[in-house]
Amino acid sequence: MTEPEAAQAAPVRTALIVLAIAYFFVGATSLGVIGLVAEMSAGLGVRESAIAGLVTIFAVVYAVAAPLAQAVLGGIARRRLIAAGVTLMAASCFLCAIAPDYWTAAASRVGMALGAAITGPTASAAGAAMVPPEGRARALAAVFTGLTVASVMGMPLASWLGQTFGWRVAWVVMGCAALAIAPVVLRVMDDTNRGSRATLAVLLSVMRDRALALSISTTALQLMGQFITYGLLAVWLVQVAEAPHHLVPLLLFCFGIGGVLGNQISSIVAGRLGPEGTVTACLVTVILALSVLWLLPPVLWLIVPSMMVWSAAGLMVMAPLQTRLVRLAPEKSNLSLALNASAVYVGMSIGSAISAVAYETVGIGVLPVLTALGIGLALLAFRTSLVR
Repeated sequence: MTEPEAAQAAPVRTALIVLAIAYFFVGATSLGVIGLVAEMSAGLGVRESAIAGLVTIFAVVYAVAAPLAQAVLGGIARRRLIAAGVTLMAASCFLCAIAPDYWTAAASRVGMALGAAITGPTASAAGAAMVPPEGRARALAAVFTGLTVASVMGMPLASWLGQTFGWRVAWVVMGCAALAIAPVVLRVMDDTNRGSRATLAVLLSVMRDRALALSISTTALQLMGQFITYGLLAVWLVQVAEAPHHLVPLLLFCFGIGGVLGNQISSIVAGRLGPEGTVTACLVTVILALSVLWLLPPVLWLIVPSMMVWSAAGLMVMAPLQTRLVRLAPEKSNLSLALNASAVYVGMSIGSAISAVAYETVGIGVLPVLTALGIGLALLAFRTSLVR
């Protein structure tokens, strides 16, 4: 790389790092509650399954708001949208920290979801727009690193803060950190990076495109399957894996490490297998890992590697799926990425709801089997999307 090329690439790298940090708070606010299930349940006087329902509230609001935000706000400079989104997430974290009851906490989750719905798809589109077409897979993987790091640091850190200082302090810390990133976003990006407002006609054209629609459905089904177990993972570790409560943050950290490793090699694997081959291989791997997890005895040194493989393969799916969406219809990438982000939270909401119902009816031990079945549906949808 020549000196002028290096000088031009440096600001792009910096901006991608900042976008990944913004995406981190999308993940931290959505997933942090999973690490605080026990503490929030005790503090608000509700059942653990009700706290898992806070994941569903976030997911439903995000799913509706993400495409609507592109329709209403899509023409605004992306740096301003992202800064506004993380600021709204921060304010909502502070509201959750002072919530006197469950319904105030639920209202704070609505605010977090609205901020995240503005931030997540906009950050992905901004990252893809900063690089030439051949660099989009790497750029999208870089931005999505924020979510994988959130699963490594956000959820376990929330769990540790909740156990050590209380769950309210955990939300204050997340709110302060999110608020700090807003001025940085405004500084490293300029107003030329912007999309356009999506019209109803464009939205319908995306939904009518068979390959796009099935690829987006793959995202929804994949996240649905993941969250059937993931939504109550902290509880599953204690009740089924027989893990001591004080080890839960460490075990969640191990799970997240697997996700980061998967995201880091996703662009390398996609370079060899292509986006389509990578998605297929990852979904098959998740099914196998969850099947093994269900069959294993409650021995942590056996369970942790299976969890890490599950995490790595599951999070490796997202970047190649987004790359496929951009490749299928570059001119509609803003909206298809927003719909894909919406599908993430549709899947999360359905999966969390199934998780809560299964927990109350058939018991928590069966959750990995249900997850494997959900991933199987995602694999079927994706392979169907490849058929011309």
